[in-house]
Amino acid sequence: MATSSIVNTLGAGSGIDVKSLAQSLVDAEKTPKKERIETKITQSEARISGYSAIKYALSTLKTAFGKLNDANDFSSIQPSNTQPAAFGVSAGPSAEAGSYSIEVLQTALAQRTASSNFADRATSLNGGAAFTLKLSIGGVSKGSIDVTTATPTGLVSAINGAKLGVTAQLINTGSAYNVVVTGETGEAQNFSLTSDDGTGSAVAEVGFTNALQTAANARFKVNGLEVSRSSNTINDVIDGVTLDLYANSTGAARLDLNRNTASIKDNIQALVTAYNDFEETLRILGDSTSEVEEFGGALSGDSLLQSVRSQVRGMITNNSSTPGTTIKAARDVGLSIDRFGKLTLNEDKLDTALQNNFSEVSTMFSAGTNNQSIYSTAPAGLAGGAINSIEKMLLSTGLIDTKSKSATTQIAKYKEDLILLDERMEKLMTRYMNQFSVMESIVGNSNSMRESLKGTFESMMKAYSN
Repeated sequence: MATSSIVNTLGAGSGIDVKSLAQSLVDAEKTPKKERIETKITQSEARISGYSAIKYALSTLKTAFGKLNDANDFSSIQPSNTQPAAFGVSAGPSAEAGSYSIEVLQTALAQRTASSNFADRATSLNGGAAFTLKLSIGGVSKGSIDVTTATPTGLVSAINGAKLGVTAQLINTGSAYNVVVTGETGEAQNFSLTSDDGTGSAVAEVGFTNALQTAANARFKVNGLEVSRSSNTINDVIDGVTLDLYANSTGAARLDLNRNTASIKDNIQALVTAYNDFEETLRILGDSTSEVEEFGGALSGDSLLQSVRSQVRGMITNNSSTPGTTIKAARDVGLSIDRFGKLTLNEDKLDTALQNNFSEVSTMFSAGTNNQSIYSTAPAGLAGGAINSIEKMLLSTGLIDTKSKSATTQIAKYKEDLILLDERMEKLMTRYMNQFSVMESIVGNSNSMRESLKGTFESMMKAYSN
C-alpha cells in the first residue's frame, strides 16, 4: 500500500495523529545520522578551503623569493655619466662602486663602399646573364655570392641573402641608382667585393670602388689609459659595466658608479612579510578554537601543516646551495626566526652585509644566475632553491593537491550517503504507516463492537423497564 493511501485511512479509529507519530519516529532515527553526514561534508569543505589557503600563502611566498632569485635582482649600481650624448652605460650585478674618467676619441666604424651608377633599379647587368661576386674580409676569402637576377635589385637581394658579413642597400640619389655595401665595425673587417661574369672576367657594369667610409676601431681612454676595440659596445674593460659609444666626447667625461641597495632591502623585507603571513595562515588552520570563517581550525591535527611548515622554515634557516666565505645563509644578512615562529630582520646586520660583502649576498640568494628552470640540476642559491621547492609543492601531483582531491572525493561519497539515507527513511516511513494501518483497523473493529454491545444493552434495559 502506498504511503499516501495509508495516510488517508489512518486516525479514524484511535483518534491519534499517527502520521505525525510515524514522522517523529523516522526523524528520531534520521536526524542524527543526517547531521553527522552534513557535519563531515562541512568539515571536508573547510579542509579544501584550508588547502587552498596554504597554496595561496605559498604562492605569495614564492613571489617574494622571486624578487631575490636572479643575479639581476641585485643590480644595485646606478651609473651617472656627465656626457650621455657621447656614450651610454649599463651596470650588471658584478659591477662595483667607483668613479672613472671616460674619453671617447673615435667610435668604431664599418667600411661602406658604393657601386658604380645604374640608370634604373631594373637595369640589365651582364647582358641579363647570372654572375658571381667574390667577397674577402680582412684579406680572407669568404666565398662567392651568386647573382641570379642580373639587375641592381637582384644584386642587393643576393648580397643580403648570402649572409656573409656584409649588407647591401639600393640608394636612389636622384640622378642614378647605387648599391651601397656595408661591412661590420672594426678595422679588421675591411672587405673587397669583385665581380666575375663566369669566364673569369669582371662584369663591366658592376664595380665597388667608391669608398664612402673606412673601417676603424673604437678608441677611448679609461682613467687616462687608451683602449681600442672593434665594436662600439664594450663590456670587457670595467667589470660588470657595458659602455655603448655614440660619438666623440668633449674632453674626458666623469662616470660614477653608485650603489643603491634600497630596492634590495625592500625585497628582503617583503620576504619577511610573506613568510609571517604564511606562518599566520598555518596557525589559523591548526587552531581548533579559531573563529576565522571558512577555514579557521580546518586542518587541526593534520600532519600536512607541520610538514609544510618544516619545509618552508628550512628554506630560511638552511645554508644556501651557493654559500660564500662570509655570507653562507639568510642568518648572515640579518634574517632569523624567533621563538614564536616569526621571521625578523636585523637591518643593521643587512646593511653591513650589503656594504662589505655585496657579491656574496647576491650569490648566496641567486647563485649568480638568471632565469633558472625548476628542472635545472645546477645550484640555484637560497631564493632559487626555495622557488623550486615551492613549485614542486604546488604541483597537481603534490601532497597538497592530493589531499584536496581526496577531500573532494569524500564529499561526493557523503552526498551519496545522504541520498541513501533518504531512501532508507522513506522505506521506514512506509513500514511505520503500514503497521499503524493494522493498528487502526484493530482499534476500529473494537470501537464498532463496543458501540454494538452498548446499543444491545441499552435496548435490553429499555425492554426490562417497560
